Amino acid sequence: MQLPHLDLSQIRVLIADQQGSVRTWLRTQLALIGIQQASMAANATDLLRQCRSGSFDVVLCDHHLDNQKDGVELLEDLRYQSLLPLSSVFLIVTGERTYKRVISAVEFAPDDYLIKPFSANDLSHRVMAALMKKKILKDVFLRLAEHDYPGVVAACDKVIASNSHHTLDAQRIKAEALLTLDRIDEAAEIYASVSTKRAIPWARMGYAMVLQKRGQLDEAADEATRLNLDCPEFLSVYDFLARTHEQRGDLAAAMDYLERADALSPANLERLRHLGKLASETGDRERAAGAMRKVVDRTQKSARTKIDDHLTLLKNLAGESTRKEADERLRAMRVAHSESPEGLIAGDVAEARLRRDEGQLDAASAAIDRALTTHAASPQIAAAISVDLAEVCIESGRHDDALKVAERIDDSAEQLDASLRRRLGRIKPSAPPADAAAPSTPIAMPPPSAEADPEATARLLKALAAALDTLDSGWDAEHAATCRELLIDAFSAAPREREVIQAHIRYDRIAVRNGGDRHKPTTRKSSENAPATD
Repeated sequence: MQLPHLDLSQIRVLIADQQGSVRTWLRTQLALIGIQQASMAANATDLLRQCRSGSFDVVLCDHHLDNQKDGVELLEDLRYQSLLPLSSVFLIVTGERTYKRVISAVEFAPDDYLIKPFSANDLSHRVMAALMKKKILKDVFLRLAEHDYPGVVAACDKVIASNSHHTLDAQRIKAEALLTLDRIDEAAEIYASVSTKRAIPWARMGYAMVLQKRGQLDEAADEATRLNLDCPEFLSVYDFLARTHEQRGDLAAAMDYLERADALSPANLERLRHLGKLASETGDRERAAGAMRKVVDRTQKSARTKIDDHLTLLKNLAGESTRKEADERLRAMRVAHSESPEGLIAGDVAEARLRRDEGQLDAASAAIDRALTTHAASPQIAAAISVDLAEVCIESGRHDDALKVAERIDDSAEQLDASLRRRLGRIKPSAPPADAAAPSTPIAMPPPSAEADPEATARLLKALAAALDTLDSGWDAEHAATCRELLIDAFSAAPREREVIQAHIRYDRIAVRNGGDRHKPTTRKSSENAPATD
């Protein structure tokens, strides 16, 4: 096959390095191979500014560019803000030879990385190879940027038919586009064909994705688990297994896979967000706060900051040991997001929780009132903020206010992630469950009984927890029936208690793991509403 021609005189390069001598050396070496248009950046701010004001075919970025951001974080920002198209080359220059750093770089898909010290010949070879790949796959990347997936498939077919050096790349991208289009059988053929020729992790991962698309969650998890054992450095499988276990209702296993991946590659913000959400949802405050601290601190003063990240962190900074930190972070969030209705609501929700934790119930109630007023006056509020407002209303016994907030939330599938849909389903019974972790039937949520005995409810919850511990250690049909009866009593006595919801999720997880049926959450008739304690 004849390779396409590269006109190096038209290639624009941005060289980013703290040291002027290194920038000069790199520019000189590029000039020797015919690349004359080279701009310079000495720090992350300058790099981002230049990428906003102009386009570059190649970015050569030192991994330790400055104290604000490293090369991996910059690549993440550039992709997120659409400042660097897929048709451009991003090369990371690093002195890091440690496993964690190299894996981090690979995960965020730079086109290549150069480990110092390297020769002029190494630089020339890597840059030319990356440019040639971009040239061959140019039409593919253009279609991807436009989300034109039928066009992606057609462009990939042309590359595959040309029998170029990048046929495998085209097959991988084509298969992913086919999955997006729900052309599952065609994607499966590609993954099977590639796997029979060579053991490539992405092809095995793709087959697991096919099984998941077909609804074969157990088979998908088994295939991905085998891949994880064979290729523990392949990070995509950890996220896939986390999502699969979340769908099956095993949130503890999902969090375990996310933490294992984070230990290998701690630069992935979306993974940390996912971990923080699951930990917060399950009441693991320490784990949630640990993950969300990293997210909030890394996204400060950047385009990637999200108000709900701050809110999730503050939600889990409860207790004496973190009170000072919580107050400081609340003040910082109010300053950073005071100009938007969502920022005002988030600040008041967080303050309500903190003041309630301190026993200042009047101050907490006043904060909720302010949040509800802002919410009612705002035409559109992000679902995550609204769900948190509804939850703090429930936590404060203001169930009618919570339902009014929940009714305004758009619960269509594309608007909410799985965690948000589960949380909304506990507030708004009409919200459909997102996956196996959510109740299979909407929960009927009667108002708490004014005659409910708090001590009897506490005894019931203690008995339920003990029964679930026993069931978790060894499945028994008779004991499972006892657990279900206790769950019915718990939903009758305290339908909105977090412990009751978590107990139901735990029962479903145990049942699914042991081949049993998930429990339909129901309540007894009011005449039967006495909590059982044995």
